[in-house]
Amino acid sequence: MAKKQDEQKTKEQQPAEETKPVTDEQLPDEEPQTEDAMEEEAQPTPEEWKKALETAVKQRDEYLAMAQRAQADYQNFKRRNAATRADAYDDGVRETLAALLPTVDNLERAIAAATGMPEEDPMLSGVRMTLKQMGEAMNRLGLEPVGEVGEHFDPDKHNAVMRAEGEGEPGTVLEVLQKGYRVKDRMLRYAMVKIEAES
Repeated sequence: MAKKQDEQKTKEQQPAEETKPVTDEQLPDEEPQTEDAMEEEAQPTPEEWKKALETAVKQRDEYLAMAQRAQADYQNFKRRNAATRADAYDDGVRETLAALLPTVDNLERAIAAATGMPEEDPMLSGVRMTLKQMGEAMNRLGLEPVGEVGEHFDPDKHNAVMRAEGEGEPGTVLEVLQKGYRVKDRMLRYAMVKIEAES
């Protein structure tokens, strides 16, 4: 037993074998890669270059077509938007002028009814000035009067409500009962007229 203990002590006193790290020299032999071999692996073949170029050209054409479509859509949107805005403005002008026409009619009737009053009457001159200012403002917005005595009846601008025998040509306007108006070649109100009857 004493012998076993001595053997154990001697084993403990002996330094443990050091584990040495594995060096490159101890690794199995591998063929070192030369620079030429690495370049050959990294460079694509002409077929791969051709395929990559075809893919890039195809993508470029797709992106160009998308950009052109987007630009055309935007131009169409701008054009439609401008046309819609212009139409909306013109509609607003026509509605405003149509709402003011009865006032103009009444001012003209007031002046016609004041035939017995002196020309210097302040009331009459005030009504005339008001009618003149309204007419100028409405003309700036594109309002044009339609329908005059002596012109030939035109269904595009006249509304014949009466016929009378006269000495003129048949279809001639004898009297304008209510003025007609148009705005930028669009009729706002047809002229109410009396025309020469056919004999």
